[in-house]
Amino acid sequence: MKQMTIVLGAMAMAFAAQAQEVATEEPVATEPMAVAEEPEVAEPEDEAASCFEASLSLDINSAYVSHNRIFSDAPVAQYDLWLQFNLPEYFGWVAVDVWANQELQKRHSMRSVNGGKQFGGFGEFDYEVIYGNSVGPVNLTASHLWYTYPRTGWNPGSQNFWTFGAEYDNAIVVPSVKLYWEYMHHNTPDDALMIDFALSRSFDLTDKLSLKLVSKTTLYTAKYAKHFSDDRLNKAVFGGWDNGVALNYALTEHLSVGAHLNYLYRIDERVRHCPGWDPYSLDNNSSSHRGLLYGGVSASLSF
Repeated sequence: MKQMTIVLGAMAMAFAAQAQEVATEEPVATEPMAVAEEPEVAEPEDEAASCFEASLSLDINSAYVSHNRIFSDAPVAQYDLWLQFNLPEYFGWVAVDVWANQELQKRHSMRSVNGGKQFGGFGEFDYEVIYGNSVGPVNLTASHLWYTYPRTGWNPGSQNFWTFGAEYDNAIVVPSVKLYWEYMHHNTPDDALMIDFALSRSFDLTDKLSLKLVSKTTLYTAKYAKHFSDDRLNKAVFGGWDNGVALNYALTEHLSVGAHLNYLYRIDERVRHCPGWDPYSLDNNSSSHRGLLYGGVSASLSF
């Protein structure tokens, strides 16, 4: 009897060990635990860089042409400082622009008149405060612009404008219009208008090289036309038709160089710089210019 008990105990122990081995070999299947995805962490932005922009540019041109008028038919250096502050989204931006023109060839226009000074060839300083915003693809600007001519005397040699501009940004051709309302001329209240019209198209030739085509003209109202025609013009007139091609190459992220070539066709030869400002203008002996081929090179540093 005792032997039977031992045998039965041994068989029970063997059966239990076998059951434990089977349970180990065939575990119960369970659903894999879902691993929570880590949320994407947005890269920090340089808020100062996104809010503030600045650029400094230098142009060396064979002539000074503005609004279809030949201000100088000799080489000039033109400097531009642009400071822009970007407002919160939907509020646009504000900017200050300071521009200067320096004549590089000393001619009779370098003399001082009306108490003005030569300033090493600097004949013009312009100051503009601008507000800009966008409505869809349309970029809008409004500004106050002050032209000053130190060599003809700071006070009498100045013009004050309110400007309003619009540009339709698209991939085919970009039309733009900018209205200049001169409300003060030589410290005298005025009410004269000129309107710039332009068409432009840009092409990316490579990652760093771009090409831009521009065609522009300016419409002068009768009152504004009288200012620079010595009363020979008393009606609205288009000043000319200016067509140009420009190349720009990005040397680095912040530094670029460029070159441009333009041809100005003067629709009316009476559209010229004010004859009364001969000490500033180099266009005195250029009334025979029906057209003018001019160009230049540029360098721009931006942040």
